[in-house]
Amino acid sequence: MTHWWVAEMILTASAWWASLQLMQTRRSAAFMAAVCFTLLGLASAIGAIKFGFQWQAGLDELHSLASRAFGVAGLYLLTMALLDWVGWLRLHRKLWLAHLADATLVFILGYWLSRLSLFQLVIGLVMTLVAGAIVVALWQRGQRVQAGWLLLAAVVFVVNGLLIGGGAEPLLGLPVGMDVFHIGLAFWAYCMVQVFAYPADRTNQNAE
Repeated sequence: MTHWWVAEMILTASAWWASLQLMQTRRSAAFMAAVCFTLLGLASAIGAIKFGFQWQAGLDELHSLASRAFGVAGLYLLTMALLDWVGWLRLHRKLWLAHLADATLVFILGYWLSRLSLFQLVIGLVMTLVAGAIVVALWQRGQRVQAGWLLLAAVVFVVNGLLIGGGAEPLLGLPVGMDVFHIGLAFWAYCMVQVFAYPADRTNQNAE
């Protein structure tokens, strides 16, 4: 549908805004999350061009590959970022090339095995489970604002993926569903920026 480019542009702006907001911090967790949203913004920008100029034939494959890069490498990085943010896994921003290499290798493996969709499903599930565990930990620490934002982000991500856009029979019809799916992702990006607004683990200052 030609109007899909509007929702794609909203998602592009939201994703790149999220990336810029996170890049402004010196924390390794926020930096990893920023890369994730950069990939999301790239994929949605390609989608906006594809639908806006009716270049489906020429850009379908590139758009699909960029979307999978976000869904596999991007969500892998975001999972690592959440673990670092809460203090359960120590990452170092000075090793950012190593972290990007990990994510790239996971993506290449999925591509080589022709299982990118499966990899995305598994990584998305793991990320959601990690987010759920972190919500419980934050609630027990008394950090209920951060727990609320992360819980909201996780719920939006799951509902958006399983019922709106990713299910075999989406909750909404395809033309409307795709718009809602992209706007839902935009809202999810906003929620994640609120999550990473400050370090959940006050001792986690290993950005250098």
